[in-house]
Amino acid sequence: MFGSQFDGNAAFSGGGFMPSQTTQAPDPSFSPVKNRDVQSLLPLTVKQINDAFISGNEKSEFLIDGVDANNVKLVGTVRDKAGRITDVTFALDDGTGRLDCNKWFHEAVDTNEMEGILDGMYVCVHGRLKSFQGKRTLNVFSIRPVEDYNEIASHFIECIYVHFYNTRVRKTQAAVNTQPQVTNSSNQTFAQFTADSSKSTEEIILDFLHLPSCLAKDEGAHRDLICQQLKIPMDKLTLAIGNLAREGMIYSTIDDFHYKSAVNG
Repeated sequence: MFGSQFDGNAAFSGGGFMPSQTTQAPDPSFSPVKNRDVQSLLPLTVKQINDAFISGNEKSEFLIDGVDANNVKLVGTVRDKAGRITDVTFALDDGTGRLDCNKWFHEAVDTNEMEGILDGMYVCVHGRLKSFQGKRTLNVFSIRPVEDYNEIASHFIECIYVHFYNTRVRKTQAAVNTQPQVTNSSNQTFAQFTADSSKSTEEIILDFLHLPSCLAKDEGAHRDLICQQLKIPMDKLTLAIGNLAREGMIYSTIDDFHYKSAVNG
């Protein structure tokens, strides 16, 4: 009954999540005590999580399409469930990949919740993403069986919609809302910018693109201008720009040589 016949990767490639003002409210069927520290639950696919950029700070925050993604919602099948006294581990397979999950038993309701979860069963999971020594896992808040299989397709449609919103609509709105600043000379505008030598090339480029003069322009900054101002070799700059674009931190605008930050500083 719960065989894995749904190929999420083939049917719904891509994905994303809603920004804070349009994210879904937590599922009402979940116990309120379960959703610990939930600010918003973002629908994602396992592939998005595996491809996500992880910040180098102590919190190891996940970044997808230029937006923070930590508390998430996933739908998939349970694999390799293993129970212990204090917790249960399992892998979640949604057709785009597998993600190791861990559910701790803090209360009696946690134990009861997991007793009805079996290998091969489709489930909806709410949890917080974690990264340790390069391994990405999910700390599960709540889990329940999927009773209506339309929920599987609905989840992937949500992922597609929010990915489109964050990569297209949100950036367009940000450009419209940005107030241009009048400057007498582009040289004067960038004269005060000094690169921090302790930062990576990607971080220096982001700092430059966060300058008011860059944010104020719909087209962003030309690659040659970035190279000139930062004095970074073009081959090294091109590689760093490619990395940032793949991670959703920046995006090209009017052509393949103009770039703008996906977040306003």
